[in-house]
Amino acid sequence: MAYRITEAIRAGDVKVGERLPSEQNLSEQLGVSRPTLREAIKLLQQAGIVQVLPGSSGGIFITSESIPAELCGFPLPELPLEDIDGVLEARRLFEPHVARLAAIYATPADFERMRDAVRLSEEISARFKKKKISNEGAQLMTIASTRFNIAVARATQNSMIVRMMEVMLRRMDLVRTMAVRELGDTSQSTETLRNSLLAIESGKPEQIDAATSQRIDVLESAWEKASGKRLRRRALTQPSEQMAAQKTTTKRR
Repeated sequence: MAYRITEAIRAGDVKVGERLPSEQNLSEQLGVSRPTLREAIKLLQQAGIVQVLPGSSGGIFITSESIPAELCGFPLPELPLEDIDGVLEARRLFEPHVARLAAIYATPADFERMRDAVRLSEEISARFKKKKISNEGAQLMTIASTRFNIAVARATQNSMIVRMMEVMLRRMDLVRTMAVRELGDTSQSTETLRNSLLAIESGKPEQIDAATSQRIDVLESAWEKASGKRLRRRALTQPSEQMAAQKTTTKRR
């Protein structure tokens, strides 16, 4: 049950300093009993994610946006480092199509959530403009990127795509945090978010694909530097050219 609350935090629905609904209202919204909710809140307290204050001005307050993996959602099998290639390849196949669909169905509220994520990235990037980013800063940059991706997935108005995006993002948390630390200029990451937002707002498929590819390229290059491992590359973005080359070869034969 705790993950229902942490999902809202990761998506930016509730932020540090904000108060959650009352225990009664929250239990009704989540469709759980109050004892079950109390156990979930206890777990979040122990993890330093929420603070419960007594009295009429008290309540359940968000104190951290850094969510431990074990509280992000249903458990996922441990992913060996060598399998990161597969996650990144899946991302190249998945994200451009999600962004295209978001451009079609996004509401003004969806776009505002994307802008919020870009603004957060801008704020964090500005803090580390002339100095090496800290571990906390890298985590916050990852949070901004996570919120952007979730906002794009939600804009598709497809709950299955949202779940798929959440799983993929959880798989990439370590990758993205390590990669951000390797960026000489964190504004580069912010720029890719901004370009993705502009592309989705434009509704132009080619612009969306180019902006999404730019984001992925920046992450992959930084990850290669952080891990010291060259990623397996596949020409996933130019299938038509591959097919044309194959036809030409066949004719020559």
